[in-house]
Amino acid sequence: MSKSIGNVVSPDVVVSGGEDKTKEPPYGADVLRWWVAESNVFTEVSIGPGVLNTARDDINKLRNTLRFMLGNMEGFTPETDSILNTEMYIIDQYMLHLLQDYSSKVTNAYKEYDFGKVIRLLLTLVNREISSFYFSIIKDRLYCEKEEAPKRRSCQTVLAEALDVVVRSVAPILPHLAEEVFQHLPYGKEPESVFRSGWIKSSSMWKKPGLVEAVEGACAIRDSFLGSVPGKNAVEYDVTIVIEPGLLFELMESLQAEEMSSTSQLNELMMCSQTTLLTAIPRDLPSDANIIKGSFVINLEGGGICEEESYQVIIHSATKEKCPRCRKYMAASPLSPCPRCLEAIAEK
Repeated sequence: MSKSIGNVVSPDVVVSGGEDKTKEPPYGADVLRWWVAESNVFTEVSIGPGVLNTARDDINKLRNTLRFMLGNMEGFTPETDSILNTEMYIIDQYMLHLLQDYSSKVTNAYKEYDFGKVIRLLLTLVNREISSFYFSIIKDRLYCEKEEAPKRRSCQTVLAEALDVVVRSVAPILPHLAEEVFQHLPYGKEPESVFRSGWIKSSSMWKKPGLVEAVEGACAIRDSFLGSVPGKNAVEYDVTIVIEPGLLFELMESLQAEEMSSTSQLNELMMCSQTTLLTAIPRDLPSDANIIKGSFVINLEGGGICEEESYQVIIHSATKEKCPRCRKYMAASPLSPCPRCLEAIAEK
């Protein structure tokens, strides 16, 4: 900006808008603070409608993520309903592992006054790890399991921790948004300010590097599956995973102990109707079966164990009817819920 040229952008105009609100809309103080924080001060700093609109969009995505977590905290009390870390689903423990890693990195970024790095870390966590990955996996468990089922309480426990970590880590940059969220926590005993309750409260017990290979191995298999049915709903298919006995099979077996399941942790990660885990290709394959081959590099103990193992994914249309409640193809009739949903309904 140059005073002589007259192209100065006033902070008041950014916050409250100019005389013509269609040309100079009010962005609010949080957008201005976000722009300041993410600007690289070692190069020319850009500002204008495009930059400010991007900042506003980033904040709106963050708000939507926080809104989803807040909405699913209804009826959950951390003191009485939380699940112990060791008793959680593996995917939930994996999410805590990511939160602990994020907490450490974002705290160091603040100590170094690297606010641009803070925002990059935050956007990666919120948009990729939490919203795109974790939310898409747990929605079935969150919406369709019995209200007080341990597996549902498990993901609610993680949502409460993720909400707390994200709100505290963004508070120095977006104080108004952080305070607004903190004042609307459904389990808050009294409306204490986020700025009077300390920094991020992550635990070293959340660090579980051994879980990473199991989850990422399952995700690699899921990517092979989803890549073969682009644009289709994954729940319309049953998936058979074939892995020869070995380390990869043992990792997948930790996610699904039984041979066939529609509610296992492996099935949850695959996002299909039913998952079968085998050591050899079955003889009686459906006529529409599609076989996809892939491999995954297992890296454990800091590189002490490193080996590549292959797998095969057999994909075919679901054989049962669509459940009218959970939308999985696990019902005996299109007019009646599947066994899991019947059990949840009966409790009500």
